[in-house]
Amino acid sequence: MSRPRGVLSKCLIAAAIVTVLTLVRVKADAQEGANPAASPNVNGKIVGVWEGTTLASCSAMLPEDRCNAQQRVKLTVIEDDKGKLGGFYKCSFGTEDCYNMNETGKVTSADINGSLVTMQVMMRDGTACTFRGRPFNNKVDGSYECTTGGAVFERGRWVAQRTY
Repeated sequence: MSRPRGVLSKCLIAAAIVTVLTLVRVKADAQEGANPAASPNVNGKIVGVWEGTTLASCSAMLPEDRCNAQQRVKLTVIEDDKGKLGGFYKCSFGTEDCYNMNETGKVTSADINGSLVTMQVMMRDGTACTFRGRPFNNKVDGSYECTTGGAVFERGRWVAQRTY
């Protein structure tokens, strides 16, 4: 059975248009996936000012004088024009002074993997702290661990709320 040429031409043109539109959408999806800053709900879950407290664990492996030490902490996470996350860290007296009087630091990285947020902080004396948690409704209940010279000197609980 043969079809008239006009119908066949219209079918070919329609198929070509559908193919082009599909390729354009696939390319747009690939470009969006390649740029994490373009993906909604990734950096938006981290960027902001996180204010809360830390409470040091009491472990035989950790210094006794830091047992249950509590500090007030603020992590300000910002995104630069290239999509890289960083920011500022502030610590203030809770029930104890901040370890080694490190009251300020730099958020060197912040990342979200699935629902887990991780923020790395570097202090002026080379001390590094990692804060982890699962944000929900602008709050996080997680943990932190601080090292110096590669050895853990403090770990514990971190709770915070995004205030801005």
